Amino acid sequence: MESIIAWLTEKKDPYISYLTNKNILGKEYLKKTFGSKTVFDVAHSEPAASILNLRNKNGWWGDRQDSFNPLYKNTFWQLYFLSLLGVNKNIDGIDRGIDLVIEKMQETDGSFPSRLRYKGVLPCMQGIVLEMLIRLKYLNNDFTKKTISFITDLVFKDNFRCKYRQNLKCPWGAIKILKALNLVPPHRSGGNIANTKKMASDFLVRYDISKANYPRRKKRSGHWFTFGFPRGYRSDILELVSVLVDAGGNVNSANIKKALDSIYSKKGPEGSWKLEYSLNGRMLVDIEHKNKPSKWITYMALKSLYKSNYLESISI
Repeated sequence: MESIIAWLTEKKDPYISYLTNKNILGKEYLKKTFGSKTVFDVAHSEPAASILNLRNKNGWWGDRQDSFNPLYKNTFWQLYFLSLLGVNKNIDGIDRGIDLVIEKMQETDGSFPSRLRYKGVLPCMQGIVLEMLIRLKYLNNDFTKKTISFITDLVFKDNFRCKYRQNLKCPWGAIKILKALNLVPPHRSGGNIANTKKMASDFLVRYDISKANYPRRKKRSGHWFTFGFPRGYRSDILELVSVLVDAGGNVNSANIKKALDSIYSKKGPEGSWKLEYSLNGRMLVDIEHKNKPSKWITYMALKSLYKSNYLESISI
């Protein structure tokens, strides 16, 4: 196990190192050290550095009039990927990219409707946008507050239902929204935010997570069982369990335990997990290598296994 931790905390990957120390090793002091210097280090490490270097002189990726298209190669998605990698608004030019996204994509009610193949206000998209805004440190901005209000109202009204799931509740939408709201500090997570998180958690844990046995009228997606980073609109049981554990879900739930069993079973003999699903080739800059040991997947798996106390009785 020591070799896996050493691998995850290599200096060449400063954000994964920070997350491993904070969320797996429990080094609380690191919460205060993820400041401008660490963000600067992240921005100058790969793959974040390559994504940032592809901006045009205005600070955007691609056409100003099309901040959402083409999928995974536009300004919005580059900002989302950068937010996952540990970049935030302290890096020069991020503000300009966000200003463009807000101008071109956000409606007056705070929503971010999709204009691609799947059109309209999709729960998954709202969660992805909110996650990006909070990770980039825009929680206190009015446009983010409007998005939070829109999402909590939407969930109260529609309870994660999606027209592209024949108006059934969408677990991917619930995952993305819960993942975003988990990033709101506890002292600001009462009221509608707390209710929305509870609705998402209750829905997600009600079914057999290990089999992704959620209500559907079509064939169950194979994406559930291939672990990937970043995931885009889709999700898998690793991301699902991660957000439930982060939300303080009942780790004694039989459905969560079965899902943790499934996650643990995918651990390789050397102690790492592989990247089974990838957006490589569809993004401007690839992230890790498919079917190879993945720091991101390994970190996510270990974080959930430790945080849930699943590993207490297992020799690692």
